[in-house]
Amino acid sequence: MEVLEVRQFLYRFKFVLFVSFLFIAFVPSLLVALYQLPVDSSYITATFMEFRSTGKVPHFHSGIDFSTFLKEGVPIKAVANGFVRRLEIDLDNIYGNTIVLEHLDGYRTLYAHLSQFAEKYEKLANMLREEFGAKRIVVEFLSDDWKVSAGEVIGYSGKTGEAAQPHCHFEVRDKEEKNIYDPMDFIDKSLLKPVQMEIILKSLIIDGKEYSYSENATYEFSGTYPKIAVETYTELAKNLLGVKEIKLYFSGDLVYHIILDRLPMEYWEKPYSLYDERTVMTALIYRGYYKLYSDESLPYIKVNRVKDYNMSSYKVVLEISDAFGNVGKFSFNVQRR
Repeated sequence: MEVLEVRQFLYRFKFVLFVSFLFIAFVPSLLVALYQLPVDSSYITATFMEFRSTGKVPHFHSGIDFSTFLKEGVPIKAVANGFVRRLEIDLDNIYGNTIVLEHLDGYRTLYAHLSQFAEKYEKLANMLREEFGAKRIVVEFLSDDWKVSAGEVIGYSGKTGEAAQPHCHFEVRDKEEKNIYDPMDFIDKSLLKPVQMEIILKSLIIDGKEYSYSENATYEFSGTYPKIAVETYTELAKNLLGVKEIKLYFSGDLVYHIILDRLPMEYWEKPYSLYDERTVMTALIYRGYYKLYSDESLPYIKVNRVKDYNMSSYKVVLEISDAFGNVGKFSFNVQRR
């Protein structure tokens, strides 16, 4: 009886190993499948979770922007196979004309600021415009009948909504649209047009006072700990983009760490949880100051130990990364006055 039980165990064990092998061999190809670009041979002109003051209230930029080279009418394509889930027919809202797809991996993608939809969707939109006039119209598709294939044209670039220039705003959301994710973690970045870029640190705010950044300089603070905010960007083709990750070290210890990879929808209108109030965004100016301290437990703060330190001076090191793989390291000193 004991031998039989051992044999049965070994048989089950071998079966589990076989199933595990099949899972390891075949499922990762689905998990790591990267999305195509919605715009051919394009580059990024705005990144995930940048500050925005357009619309009714300040908010996070909840996607990335692809250049359409200042042109309307450039084809916008589905990044993967899936189904149409929603059309938003609107010229004046933040997103303007928008199409939302759902994909086989369970995520949804959103394409905004369209001048018009692809022909079959534009026909439906025109019918609804004739019926309801110049109103915001949202059409939800509950069935999977409106299928799309990767690379299929679903609309054309425009500047509807809050867009100042024609481009494609692109988002990745979960199926329930409760969380928004950094699309740079989903797209095939090798398809992006090569552009020269680097991480830059322009200025600091320490205890409310602003300084130009200078390597290894010493700055003063007066509180129980230095409240630091940093103005930092990825400089890409003379355009300033937000960064993805910041690590703050005090005398060699990691005391603050943010990763901007997921934004719960309830935080969309709370950009000052991340940015200092001196942050400015206009049509011509963008100055974004990331706060490196917080009293809140926020989803994008991974380490928050700044208050654990109560020394009179610190050697400060910043390690700043972007979604393109660039890393910048910067150092300075702070001294209690």
